Amino acid sequence: MKRTTANQLEILADWESICERCGRCCYEKYESRGKIIYTSTPCRYLDKSSGFCRIYPRRSQVHPDCARLTPELVAAGILPADCPYVKDIEDYPAPILRTPAKTTGKAPR
Repeated sequence: MKRTTANQLEILADWESICERCGRCCYEKYESRGKIIYTSTPCRYLDKSSGFCRIYPRRSQVHPDCARLTPELVAAGILPADCPYVKDIEDYPAPILRTPAKTTGKAPR
């Protein structure tokens, strides 16, 4: 079994700390003609009042379709344009949002 180093944990904590818990990335999405489109259907594990995933530590086991955010996936245009992970990326290929303007947790900046 591969062990996680202290440095890897620190990098992961920094990566996780960027999230503002708006919950929008936890809405169902699909791809059409090379564009990612968000639906108005949240994941059943999203606590809409807090913006937190109720199964976050074990989401990969409980909900295998949950996409773990990686720099490569983020660069592919899976997150809303005002998400802190991508808001400063020039020419970011933002998805089409079909979710309510304010969905959960903290409001986007």
